[in-house]
Amino acid sequence: MGNSKRNLAYLVLGVILISSFAIMHSVSGQESAIVDEMAHIPAGYSYVKYFDYRLNPEHPPLVKMLAGLPLVFLDLKFPTDQPYWQSEVNGQWASGDQFVYGGDNDADTIIQWARLGPMLLTLLLVFFIYWWGKELIGRWWALLPAFLFAFSPTVLAHGHFVTTDIGASLGVFISIYYFIKARMNPSTKNLAIAGVA
Repeated sequence: MGNSKRNLAYLVLGVILISSFAIMHSVSGQESAIVDEMAHIPAGYSYVKYFDYRLNPEHPPLVKMLAGLPLVFLDLKFPTDQPYWQSEVNGQWASGDQFVYGGDNDADTIIQWARLGPMLLTLLLVFFIYWWGKELIGRWWALLPAFLFAFSPTVLAHGHFVTTDIGASLGVFISIYYFIKARMNPSTKNLAIAGVA
């Protein structure tokens, strides 16, 4: 009986995750790139394709790299022969404009594939909210904060953009979770995990 209840709770969580993803994916398909994405998408692509971090170095690379990873498998043209890549200090905007909308690549394809990484991070955050909630209030009550977060208009609006917002939220949440875990149950293992987080 206990296993079937646990499995049912995970099934409900799965429905929440799939529904949230479907909404983000649907909304994403109707939107052009936002301003930040014009710098983050080409930066992420250049990080994983060329191992070159000259574009957009002022932001952490994780979300950008996750966004750039699926793009590596597409046949895309990147403006490495242009001055804004070769010599300009802040050529990220011109690189993004040329890479996404310059005409050599399909902008919609680039945007949609790049947004897959942030959407997966959003779903991972929903899962961690459920996981922590399960420890605090039980598996059934934990579905409530997971549901509220997954379907929050703010999360649905920003969870699919290639920005550092969702990556930062996930990082802070995981760090706090493991910090509290290390404080409540001190051990070398928990301290090490908290330090990494």
